[in-house]
Amino acid sequence: MKCTSTIAILMATYNGAAYLSQQLDSLLGQTFADWHLYIHDDGSTDGTNDILARYADVYPQQITVFDYPSQGGACRNFLSLLERVDAPYYMFCDQDDVWLSGKIEKTFHRMQEEEGRHGKSPVIVHSDLCLVDARLNRLSPSFIRDQQIKIDKIKTFDDYASTNTVTGCAMMLNQEARQIMKRPYDKALMHDAWICLSVAANDGIVGFIDEPLVLYRQHGDNTLGARDMSKFTWLSKLRNLRRMMRDTIAHYHEMNAVRPISPLSFVKSKIRYKKG
Repeated sequence: MKCTSTIAILMATYNGAAYLSQQLDSLLGQTFADWHLYIHDDGSTDGTNDILARYADVYPQQITVFDYPSQGGACRNFLSLLERVDAPYYMFCDQDDVWLSGKIEKTFHRMQEEEGRHGKSPVIVHSDLCLVDARLNRLSPSFIRDQQIKIDKIKTFDDYASTNTVTGCAMMLNQEARQIMKRPYDKALMHDAWICLSVAANDGIVGFIDEPLVLYRQHGDNTLGARDMSKFTWLSKLRNLRRMMRDTIAHYHEMNAVRPISPLSFVKSKIRYKKG
Protein backbone atom coordinates (compact mmCIF):
# COMPACT_ATOMS: atom_id res chain seq x y z
CA MET A 1 0.00 0.00 0.00
CA LYS A 2 1.31 3.43 -0.96
CA CYS A 3 1.36 5.85 1.96
CA THR A 4 0.41 9.38 0.91
CA SER A 5 1.83 10.88 4.12
CA THR A 6 5.50 11.55 4.82
CA ILE A 7 5.67 9.12 7.73
CA ALA A 8 4.04 5.71 8.10
CA ILE A 9 3.59 4.72 11.74
CA LEU A 10 3.33 0.95 12.13
CA MET A 11 1.54 -0.53 15.15
CA ALA A 12 1.38 -4.24 15.97
CA THR A 13 -1.33 -5.05 18.54
CA TYR A 14 -2.22 -8.04 20.65
CA ASN A 15 -4.57 -7.94 23.67
CA GLY A 16 -3.70 -4.29 24.25
CA ALA A 17 -7.08 -2.91 25.28
CA ALA A 18 -5.90 -1.72 28.70
CA TYR A 19 -3.58 0.99 27.37
CA LEU A 20 -4.32 1.27 23.64
CA SER A 21 -6.62 4.31 23.72
CA GLN A 22 -4.07 6.33 25.66
CA GLN A 23 -1.40 5.55 23.09
CA LEU A 24 -3.64 6.39 20.15
CA ASP A 25 -4.60 9.69 21.78
CA SER A 26 -0.91 10.55 22.20
CA LEU A 27 -0.40 10.05 18.45
CA LEU A 28 -3.36 12.25 17.63
CA GLY A 29 -1.89 14.96 19.87
CA GLN A 30 1.46 15.19 18.05
CA THR A 31 2.81 18.56 16.91
CA PHE A 32 3.68 17.00 13.52
CA ALA A 33 0.60 15.87 11.60
CA ASP A 34 1.91 14.50 8.26
CA TRP A 35 1.67 10.83 9.23
CA HIS A 36 -0.61 7.83 8.75
CA LEU A 37 -1.02 5.00 11.22
CA TYR A 38 -1.19 1.40 9.94
CA ILE A 39 -2.26 -1.27 12.40
CA HIS A 40 -2.42 -5.04 12.32
CA ASP A 41 -3.82 -7.06 15.20
CA ASP A 42 -2.31 -10.49 15.85
CA GLY A 43 -5.44 -12.25 17.12
CA SER A 44 -6.55 -10.34 20.21
CA THR A 45 -9.27 -11.83 22.40
CA ASP A 46 -9.93 -8.73 24.51
CA GLY A 47 -11.45 -5.42 23.36
CA THR A 48 -8.50 -4.37 21.21
CA ASN A 49 -10.27 -4.75 17.87
CA ASP A 50 -13.29 -2.81 19.08
CA ILE A 51 -11.03 0.10 20.06
CA LEU A 52 -9.21 -0.03 16.73
CA ALA A 53 -12.46 -0.07 14.78
CA ARG A 54 -13.76 2.92 16.73
CA TYR A 55 -10.66 5.05 16.15
CA ALA A 56 -10.42 4.06 12.48
CA ASP A 57 -14.05 5.06 12.01
CA VAL A 58 -13.51 8.49 13.60
CA TYR A 59 -10.09 9.16 11.98
CA PRO A 60 -10.17 7.39 8.58
CA GLN A 61 -7.71 9.88 7.06
CA GLN A 62 -5.03 8.96 9.60
CA ILE A 63 -5.69 5.37 10.66
CA THR A 64 -5.86 2.17 8.59
CA VAL A 65 -6.45 -1.23 10.17
CA PHE A 66 -5.28 -4.18 8.07
CA ASP A 67 -7.08 -7.51 8.02
CA TYR A 68 -4.81 -10.46 7.24
CA PRO A 69 -3.79 -13.64 9.08
CA SER A 70 -2.03 -13.63 12.43
CA GLN A 71 1.76 -13.40 12.20
CA GLY A 72 2.49 -15.22 15.45
CA GLY A 73 4.32 -12.55 17.45
CA ALA A 74 5.39 -8.92 17.61
CA CYS A 75 8.54 -9.27 15.49
CA ARG A 76 6.81 -10.87 12.50
CA ASN A 77 3.80 -8.60 12.93
CA PHE A 78 5.87 -5.41 12.72
CA LEU A 79 7.89 -6.73 9.78
CA SER A 80 4.71 -7.74 7.95
CA LEU A 81 3.51 -4.15 8.21
CA LEU A 82 6.85 -2.88 6.96
CA GLU A 83 6.54 -5.11 3.90
CA ARG A 84 3.00 -3.96 3.12
CA VAL A 85 3.40 -0.18 3.40
CA ASP A 86 5.49 1.95 1.04
CA ALA A 87 6.44 5.31 2.59
CA PRO A 88 9.38 7.74 2.67
CA TYR A 89 9.84 7.22 6.43
CA TYR A 90 8.69 4.75 9.06
CA MET A 91 8.17 4.69 12.82
CA PHE A 92 7.14 1.76 15.03
CA CYS A 93 4.56 2.19 17.75
CA ASP A 94 3.92 -0.15 20.67
CA GLN A 95 0.36 -0.47 21.91
CA ASP A 96 1.01 0.38 25.54
CA ASP A 97 3.32 3.42 25.60
CA VAL A 98 2.65 7.16 25.41
CA TRP A 99 4.43 9.40 22.91
CA LEU A 100 5.39 12.87 24.09
CA SER A 101 3.81 15.50 21.86
CA GLY A 102 7.02 16.49 20.05
CA LYS A 103 8.30 12.96 19.37
CA ILE A 104 7.54 12.77 15.65
CA GLU A 105 8.59 16.37 14.95
CA LYS A 106 11.92 16.09 16.79
CA THR A 107 12.76 12.68 15.34
CA PHE A 108 11.94 13.75 11.79
CA HIS A 109 14.00 16.94 12.21
CA ARG A 110 17.01 14.85 13.25
CA MET A 111 16.40 12.49 10.34
CA GLN A 112 16.52 15.44 7.93
CA GLU A 113 19.77 16.62 9.53
CA GLU A 114 21.38 13.20 9.09
CA GLU A 115 20.23 12.94 5.48
CA GLY A 116 21.51 16.46 4.86
CA ARG A 117 24.96 15.39 6.06
CA HIS A 118 25.09 11.93 4.50
CA GLY A 119 22.77 12.12 1.50
CA LYS A 120 20.24 9.39 0.88
CA SER A 121 22.09 6.78 2.91
CA PRO A 122 20.28 4.17 5.02
CA VAL A 123 19.50 6.11 8.20
CA ILE A 124 18.02 5.23 11.58
CA VAL A 125 17.30 7.86 14.21
CA HIS A 126 16.34 6.87 17.74
CA SER A 127 15.78 8.63 21.03
CA ASP A 128 16.02 7.92 24.73
CA LEU A 129 12.93 6.78 26.64
CA CYS A 130 11.49 7.57 30.06
CA LEU A 131 10.62 4.45 32.03
CA VAL A 132 7.20 4.58 33.70
CA ASP A 133 4.98 2.11 35.52
CA ALA A 134 1.50 0.99 34.47
CA ARG A 135 0.01 4.26 35.74
CA LEU A 136 2.69 6.40 34.06
CA ASN A 137 4.53 7.15 37.30
CA ARG A 138 8.18 7.75 36.46
CA LEU A 139 10.59 4.94 37.28
CA SER A 140 13.67 6.32 35.52
CA PRO A 141 14.19 9.45 33.40
CA SER A 142 16.53 7.63 30.99
CA PHE A 143 16.26 4.11 29.62
CA ILE A 144 19.72 4.41 28.05
CA ARG A 145 21.37 5.23 31.37
CA ASP A 146 19.19 2.88 33.38
CA GLN A 147 20.29 -0.03 31.17
CA GLN A 148 23.90 1.21 31.11
CA ILE A 149 23.98 1.37 27.30
CA LYS A 150 27.21 3.00 26.12
CA ILE A 151 25.92 4.92 23.11
CA ASP A 152 29.23 6.72 22.49
CA LYS A 153 31.09 3.38 22.30
CA ILE A 154 28.86 1.87 19.60
CA LYS A 155 30.06 2.64 16.07
CA THR A 156 30.63 -0.57 14.06
CA PHE A 157 28.56 -3.59 13.08
CA ASP A 158 30.27 -5.66 15.77
CA ASP A 159 29.42 -3.00 18.36
CA TYR A 160 25.73 -3.06 17.42
CA ALA A 161 25.83 -6.83 17.40
CA SER A 162 27.10 -6.91 20.99
CA THR A 163 24.01 -5.22 22.42
CA ASN A 164 20.63 -4.05 21.16
CA THR A 165 20.82 -0.27 21.55
CA VAL A 166 17.91 0.83 19.36
CA THR A 167 14.42 0.40 20.80
CA GLY A 168 11.72 -0.04 18.16
CA CYS A 169 9.21 2.39 19.64
CA ALA A 170 11.89 5.11 19.74
CA MET A 171 13.16 4.76 16.17
CA MET A 172 12.57 6.16 12.70
CA LEU A 173 14.05 4.74 9.51
CA ASN A 174 14.09 6.05 5.98
CA GLN A 175 13.15 4.22 2.80
CA GLU A 176 16.82 3.48 2.06
CA ALA A 177 17.12 1.62 5.37
CA ARG A 178 14.02 -0.40 4.53
CA GLN A 179 15.40 -1.35 1.14
CA ILE A 180 18.69 -2.74 2.45
CA MET A 181 17.09 -4.81 5.21
CA LYS A 182 18.27 -8.40 5.12
CA ARG A 183 15.64 -10.83 3.86
CA PRO A 184 14.21 -13.36 4.64
CA TYR A 185 13.45 -12.69 8.29
CA ASP A 186 13.52 -16.26 9.59
CA LYS A 187 16.44 -15.55 11.98
CA ALA A 188 15.09 -12.21 13.23
CA LEU A 189 14.39 -12.10 16.97
CA MET A 190 13.01 -8.56 17.05
CA HIS A 191 12.35 -6.10 14.26
CA ASP A 192 14.38 -3.24 15.79
CA ALA A 193 17.59 -5.25 16.21
CA TRP A 194 17.21 -6.78 12.74
CA ILE A 195 16.85 -3.38 11.09
CA CYS A 196 19.70 -1.86 13.09
CA LEU A 197 22.04 -4.73 12.22
CA SER A 198 21.10 -4.47 8.54
CA VAL A 199 21.85 -0.74 8.50
CA ALA A 200 25.14 -1.18 10.36
CA ALA A 201 26.18 -4.00 8.01
CA ASN A 202 25.69 -1.65 5.05
CA ASP A 203 27.62 1.28 6.51
CA GLY A 204 24.42 3.18 7.25
CA ILE A 205 23.91 5.94 9.79
CA VAL A 206 22.45 5.59 13.29
CA GLY A 207 21.62 8.92 14.92
CA PHE A 208 20.73 9.30 18.57
CA ILE A 209 18.59 11.97 20.25
CA ASP A 210 19.70 12.29 23.86
CA GLU A 211 16.22 13.11 25.08
CA PRO A 212 13.35 10.84 26.20
CA LEU A 213 10.49 11.16 23.71
CA VAL A 214 8.48 8.12 24.82
CA LEU A 215 6.90 7.14 28.13
CA TYR A 216 8.02 3.50 28.01
CA ARG A 217 5.46 1.68 30.11
CA GLN A 218 6.65 -1.26 32.21
CA HIS A 219 3.97 -3.68 33.34
CA GLY A 220 3.38 -7.38 33.80
CA ASP A 221 2.15 -7.94 30.24
CA ASN A 222 5.09 -6.40 28.34
CA THR A 223 6.33 -8.50 25.44
CA LEU A 224 9.73 -6.94 26.03
CA GLY A 225 10.82 -4.26 28.44
CA ALA A 226 13.55 -2.89 30.61
CA ARG A 227 15.14 -5.23 33.12
CA ASP A 228 15.66 -4.05 36.68
CA MET A 229 19.12 -5.49 37.20
CA SER A 230 19.10 -4.64 40.91
CA LYS A 231 16.46 -7.30 41.52
CA PHE A 232 18.54 -10.14 40.07
CA THR A 233 20.00 -12.20 42.92
CA TRP A 234 22.83 -14.63 42.32
CA LEU A 235 20.34 -17.48 42.65
CA SER A 236 18.00 -15.99 40.07
CA LYS A 237 20.96 -15.38 37.76
CA LEU A 238 21.91 -19.05 38.00
CA ARG A 239 18.31 -20.04 37.32
CA ASN A 240 18.30 -17.80 34.28
CA LEU A 241 21.65 -19.04 32.96
CA ARG A 242 20.07 -21.52 30.56
CA ARG A 243 17.73 -18.87 29.18
CA MET A 244 20.59 -16.40 28.84
CA MET A 245 22.70 -18.94 26.96
CA ARG A 246 19.79 -19.80 24.67
CA ASP A 247 19.15 -16.12 23.98
CA THR A 248 22.84 -15.49 23.28
CA ILE A 249 23.00 -18.34 20.78
CA ALA A 250 19.84 -17.10 19.06
CA HIS A 251 21.29 -13.58 18.96
CA TYR A 252 24.46 -14.92 17.34
CA HIS A 253 22.44 -16.69 14.64
CA GLU A 254 20.46 -13.48 14.08
CA MET A 255 23.62 -11.43 13.64
CA ASN A 256 25.31 -14.08 11.51
CA ALA A 257 22.28 -14.15 9.20
CA VAL A 258 22.68 -10.43 8.53
CA ARG A 259 26.44 -10.56 8.03
CA PRO A 260 28.54 -13.70 8.60
CA ILE A 261 30.80 -13.50 11.62
CA SER A 262 32.69 -16.21 13.47
CA PRO A 263 31.57 -17.23 16.98
CA LEU A 264 34.96 -16.07 18.30
CA SER A 265 34.51 -12.58 16.83
CA PHE A 266 31.01 -12.46 18.29
CA VAL A 267 32.29 -13.29 21.78
CA LYS A 268 35.13 -10.77 21.44
CA SER A 269 32.68 -8.02 20.46
CA LYS A 270 30.57 -8.67 23.55
CA ILE A 271 33.61 -8.68 25.84
CA ARG A 272 34.94 -5.49 24.25
CA TYR A 273 31.60 -3.76 24.76
CA LYS A 274 31.38 -4.86 28.41
CA LYS A 275 34.85 -3.49 29.08
CA GLY A 276 33.91 -0.20 27.41
